[in-house]
Amino acid sequence: MALPRQAEKMADIFVSYTSSDRDWAYWIGRELEALGHVAHIHEWELKSGEDIYEWMEQRHDAADHVLCVLSDDYLKAPYSKLERNAAIWQAAGKRPGFVLFVAVKPCKLPTLADHFRRCELFNVDEAEARRRFRDFMSARNAAATIAFPGELAVSNIPIRVPEHFVGREDSLGSIRTALTRYEGRVAITALHGLRGVGKTTLAAAYAERHGGDYRATWWIRAETEATMRADLVGLGARLNWVDAEAKEDVALQAVMERLRQEGDGLLLVYDNAIDARSLKPYLPTGGRAHVLLTSNAHAWRGLASPVEIRLWPRQIGADYLIARTGRESERATAEALSETLGGLPLAHEQAAAYCERLDISLADYARRFSASPAKFLDTESDAPLEYHDGLTVAKTFALAIEEAAKLNPAAEPLIVHLALLAPEAVPLFVFSEGREALGRSLASALADEGLDEAIAALRAFALVDREEIVDERDPEISTACVRLHRLVRQVAAIRRTSEEQTAIRQALAAALESIYPEAALVDPAHWPKARRLDAIALDLTDLEPDTATVSLLAYLAGYRQSALGRFTEADALYERTRAGSERVFGPESAETSTVLHNHAYMHEFSGEVAKARRLYEQALAIREKVLGEQDERTANTLNNLARMIREMGELDVAKPLFERALAIHEKRDPSSVSYIVSLRDLAQLYFKQDDYVSARALYEQALAIGERAIGPESYLMPYVLTSYGHLLHALGENAEAERVYRRALAIDVKHYGGDHPRTAKSHAILGRHLLRIGDAGGALVELEQALADQLAAIGAAHEETLITAALAAAALDRLGRADEAAAIRAKYNVENHKL
Repeated sequence: MALPRQAEKMADIFVSYTSSDRDWAYWIGRELEALGHVAHIHEWELKSGEDIYEWMEQRHDAADHVLCVLSDDYLKAPYSKLERNAAIWQAAGKRPGFVLFVAVKPCKLPTLADHFRRCELFNVDEAEARRRFRDFMSARNAAATIAFPGELAVSNIPIRVPEHFVGREDSLGSIRTALTRYEGRVAITALHGLRGVGKTTLAAAYAERHGGDYRATWWIRAETEATMRADLVGLGARLNWVDAEAKEDVALQAVMERLRQEGDGLLLVYDNAIDARSLKPYLPTGGRAHVLLTSNAHAWRGLASPVEIRLWPRQIGADYLIARTGRESERATAEALSETLGGLPLAHEQAAAYCERLDISLADYARRFSASPAKFLDTESDAPLEYHDGLTVAKTFALAIEEAAKLNPAAEPLIVHLALLAPEAVPLFVFSEGREALGRSLASALADEGLDEAIAALRAFALVDREEIVDERDPEISTACVRLHRLVRQVAAIRRTSEEQTAIRQALAAALESIYPEAALVDPAHWPKARRLDAIALDLTDLEPDTATVSLLAYLAGYRQSALGRFTEADALYERTRAGSERVFGPESAETSTVLHNHAYMHEFSGEVAKARRLYEQALAIREKVLGEQDERTANTLNNLARMIREMGELDVAKPLFERALAIHEKRDPSSVSYIVSLRDLAQLYFKQDDYVSARALYEQALAIGERAIGPESYLMPYVLTSYGHLLHALGENAEAERVYRRALAIDVKHYGGDHPRTAKSHAILGRHLLRIGDAGGALVELEQALADQLAAIGAAHEETLITAALAAAALDRLGRADEAAAIRAKYNVENHKL
């Protein structure tokens, strides 16, 4: 049988090994002799008693190569280390190629030697080991037989890099860093990102820019197994590794082995790879080739170093539009258009081509696009031919949606539903918790792991981004969300008729209504969930009023009132809620009475007592008529109306209303929150009547019930505590009053945070108390904090802000800082405040 092609030059080879690998050294020596080389092995040449050190010095220095038989034992042996390091030193200096590494057992070379190409003989049979070793010895100088300086490197790159290639210097640098991170073994880098973001063009640009660094740059169409096989065999034929007429299976096997052994100086670009599983069998398993792949999928970390290719920022997008169209004077328009196009390079190219073809301005295109985006996303005559056979933006995304649907049938209806929500991050719990409102078929498909699988299918084609959004107030709370690019939204949405879109949005409104935390009106524990739903719920309230949209309007208004303290916005939403409720349920319905009650509470919360009283009276009239006089809801409105009457100074009118409400709540549930509130409110009336004994009894009863029924740290407890503190101060129990005020403040901070109107009020209450008992320094600290929070939450003109400013000025006066006190009074136009 004929031996493989021998090395170009017969060589004297010093074999360096340790005693535990003696058998391997002997086998390698015989193989070297079979190839025509002279193998120097000390146990073959030294006689008993001869000087091994002298022999080593002579043979090592005179050899053409030193072949190191690698194993963990060899790497640890001191004499072997001397031989190996001496060879490496020579190879790094005057004698390139002097050292040869043959691994006979799995091992890891030290960093300084890891870049050397090696032959691995372990875990294979003898025939395979012999073939590997002979190929290794015959291919040591193979690179010199492919090209010489001055020759054109082998290349089949099919993509022309556009003349106006902008905004990717950082990405090119990231690719270079990723591909050169390893010395001595294959490096694989994956470019992933949204369709149309320019991954293929970027790969071609990298190959063009660094073509001189490689002896061959080869493009492999990775979208199918057949194209990968054909292109890899084509590489082998071009490099003379295989006969062009050889059968594909045999040729492919030969090419993959040669890549493993001789990948030095090769850049392989696998374009449009589907996923790691389908690509892996066609990647080099060893060697030093650089592999660059492009993909819409994101999941590559188990195989490659991923580099995400991001959308253009508006400045870069504008640079491209101006360079491509030559319209230097339209900078502002170009930036606005780039933002409209969502930074997607493919959409920019279509826009620029349209402007050039029709000779219109960027402003004209922007107007036309705004009027009919779907049409302009699908103008075939302006799609670049280099991009996937001239696919438009619309067809690109439509094709991706169809491919995702093949992986998971729920992917298509899911992305349509996502596209019809506001362009915000959408919490996945909308579809996990609210899916029953979306129809039986989709609800069933999204059950259990169905939602995650559908999202995974969409992510495989870069149609959605998944992200964890950390709550703005509590960093320990995060929500899994997905986000769609604006152009993906437009393409996905038009898959349904306008009537179907409306029906889907109505179903989405019902889904949100079913999962919206109604308690968010008052309970801070539910605000994180309400925060994530806020923008998308608000977007759905433009639908024709129905049960779901009216409820959403009410929830959104309550959230702004309680969580945000944005009373003007809440007021407008309550007005819309009332109009919708009257239309859907009727003007004298229980639902409309609830809207009136909550709207009244908002005015009370913001200090507008007269407006609150009027709305409470309207709500009470409806509730007494529709729900009856003994209904808990009727009693709640009765109690709150009495509170407004009390605040307007009509104590005798308010008292029987309070007593009536208290009797209803006591009869229904003497441990309820409503009963606790009624106790507190009647106690406040007694306090205003200077009946401190009755007031104290009711306050302490309310506190005792509250601590048992709702807990001592409930967000409701400060409402009772602060009122009780006022009584204690009036009774001269100032130390106890301060303790109660501080307890109330601590609970408010815990639930509302540091910049909420409720917390600001607690700071102000404590500050006023400290000022009254002579602690001006402590008072100023609390009042300045209250003032800062009130300015942010309710504004400088609000009555409570003005009161706090006056109190802060009084504290400054007592501290001898009269100029600062005068400045505050002038700024807020307030006089001395009566403590």
